[in-house]
Amino acid sequence: MLPILATPVNAQPGAVAQAWVDYDQALQHIRAGQNQEALPLLRRALAVLQDNVHLKADYLVCLVWTGAYRQAVDYYRRHETELQQVRYVSRNIAKAFYEERKFAQARTLYARALTYDPSDAEAFKGLIYSCCRLRDFLSAYQTWEESRRRGLIPAETVNYMGVFLLARLGASYQAEQLATSQGVKDPELLATITGDQAVERLQWEEVDLAIQILETQLARNPDNYRARSDYIVALRQKERMAEVLEQYAILEGAGKPTPYWATRALADAYLYLKKPEQAVIFYKITLKKDPGEPLKSLVGLYNCYVELRQWDQAAKTLTQVEDLLAKTRPLVRDKKAPILRQKRYIEEKQSLITDQGWFLAYQDKLQEAQEHFEVAVKEAGLNPAFRSGLAHVYLWRQWPRRALEEFQVCETIHPLNKGILVGKAWTLNTLNEKDQARALARQLYCRYPTDLHVQNLMDTFRVEDSLFFSPDVYFTKEFQGATEYYAVGSLEVPYSPTFKFYTQIVRQYISSEFDRGESLEFSWDRLNWGYDWILHPELAWRQAITFDYTRGRDLGSFTQVRWWPTDPLTIVAEFDSFSLNVPIRARAEGMRAKTGLLALRYVASDQLEGSLSFGVNWFSDDNLNPSATLRLNRQVINHPEVKLWLGTEINYLRYTDQDVSYFSPLYSYAVLLTPTVHWTHYCRYDTRWRSSFYPRGGIVKEHKESVYPVAGITYEQLLDISKTFGLTWNVSYDLRVYTGEYTHVLGTYFTFRKYF
Repeated sequence: MLPILATPVNAQPGAVAQAWVDYDQALQHIRAGQNQEALPLLRRALAVLQDNVHLKADYLVCLVWTGAYRQAVDYYRRHETELQQVRYVSRNIAKAFYEERKFAQARTLYARALTYDPSDAEAFKGLIYSCCRLRDFLSAYQTWEESRRRGLIPAETVNYMGVFLLARLGASYQAEQLATSQGVKDPELLATITGDQAVERLQWEEVDLAIQILETQLARNPDNYRARSDYIVALRQKERMAEVLEQYAILEGAGKPTPYWATRALADAYLYLKKPEQAVIFYKITLKKDPGEPLKSLVGLYNCYVELRQWDQAAKTLTQVEDLLAKTRPLVRDKKAPILRQKRYIEEKQSLITDQGWFLAYQDKLQEAQEHFEVAVKEAGLNPAFRSGLAHVYLWRQWPRRALEEFQVCETIHPLNKGILVGKAWTLNTLNEKDQARALARQLYCRYPTDLHVQNLMDTFRVEDSLFFSPDVYFTKEFQGATEYYAVGSLEVPYSPTFKFYTQIVRQYISSEFDRGESLEFSWDRLNWGYDWILHPELAWRQAITFDYTRGRDLGSFTQVRWWPTDPLTIVAEFDSFSLNVPIRARAEGMRAKTGLLALRYVASDQLEGSLSFGVNWFSDDNLNPSATLRLNRQVINHPEVKLWLGTEINYLRYTDQDVSYFSPLYSYAVLLTPTVHWTHYCRYDTRWRSSFYPRGGIVKEHKESVYPVAGITYEQLLDISKTFGLTWNVSYDLRVYTGEYTHVLGTYFTFRKYF
């Protein structure tokens, strides 16, 4: 019989009597399972019988049974001292704490309830569930073993919880065997065990087996929500991304809230399928669903912003990752922290350092990226991601030999690392080790046919080794002077990665009108047939036979040898026995020449380069035209979208014969400033749209003439549609000086490139 506690002094006798009536009616509702109807009666009774502990206890229990867990927890905390006197409160309020994810308090309360009544099956199960949530599996097992030994809990419940414990410990196959031997037939638990088996296979990277298990489950029950969610994750790991989208649509059609891991897999799929805008949406949705483990979603979101070239957003997201790890660090440094969690933190921290270096590289801040990775390598020299990042930066800074050395060190440490081998293949190709590069690419493609980096590597090599066609059209108009049309169609037919045949058909027409009243016209129709041969990675040879294909005469020969002894230095020597590439005023008089060239190019890095060339034209009228050109370019603004180069160019030329009808001074030199501006409007995957401005200005000095200022500008657009098709066009204006007289010159150029 419930004790009657003191009645409040100010309570009216009639109110007290009515409170007891309300309380009695509430208890009747509770016994009938009508908890919602009992609540207002209990509140009304509590307003009068404020010190009745059992009334408070029944009110609290009723809150729990109606699902008002937050309200129940708050009420319990306000009256905890009193309510602890009532034994049946513990097992009920424990459920409220559990549902509110306050597992430590739930464990304490369930343990107290089991102490009060060792045969309380609900307290027994709640205590084990709470321990498992806290990853205190030892206490969970000890509770299970003690109850099994004492025999006060029904055997069916003990067997059920034994199967559950094995499943939570990751021993899903043993759990399945125990369930079979003990006759546990709970369909929800058995489905969970089967699902856990698939998840374990995913954790062990046995994705094919996981897919097999999940497909069997879905064949039996297409409405298995968990199996389909896990199936989406498995398909994502196999990079079967189109199927991820299909399965997610089915999952979404079920009308249930999708779990965060399925949403994240969908975002990964969109990013893989080169749809970063959609991926951003679902990464953000995932972050809202899973605020407790945001790292993977934040990294995915960062990758999307990089693809979209939204650099500020990418930097902000990377900072969020850094802040997240900074919050984790004190917990990991605790000596009591699990070893696996410490290991995971180290891996995540190193991954962040790698991403920070790549972020600099993606923005073309290669010098900063190099310094970043060099510091990282000094601290962790065996980390493959650090060394691979450094090697890639060396490659992009125009130092492929240094890059190859770094990749070889990486490969020695981690011979099967995919990223290292992909970078090595790119580097080998750059170094003209074409056969080795393609052999390595084929090996990678056999192992990782769905990897995007491997696919990109293979596609690029296929394009390089395919049929190539390019028409080039030039037009030049001098006011007053020469007018020229020039068109050439080039076709390359590869025989092997190191040997290609090529042919060119040239149509060139030029006319001229000068003050002396003459009007001249000349045209040439030539066919060039030859080959490009990489004799050695450092030595390439281009050879062609040229002739007039309309008349079958004017046979010529073109030879070019290219030597690349070191990363920065390239030396090119060439000779053309029938060249039309002579100054336009001489060409307008019908001159052709034998041409020789020696050029040295020095590329110090991606930000500094220079060249020095010496050339000579032996004109068909025996006039000799030697020349020299020095160029130097330095990058001064390096923004991902806008780049500014400052350059200078010094030209010197002379002619041995001045008694000719075309422009032929004894000597002439020019000093020009040649800045360059590149403005990238769009760049994503294989598509790029870029504008370039090439202004120039300086002075020209000719023999017996004064110093004259000259200037010009070229505007050019480059549009790459895909790996196999792109086009370029430009227009230009120049103010030139010939023998002390200014001439305005307009020009235009168009070409497209097509690989078959």
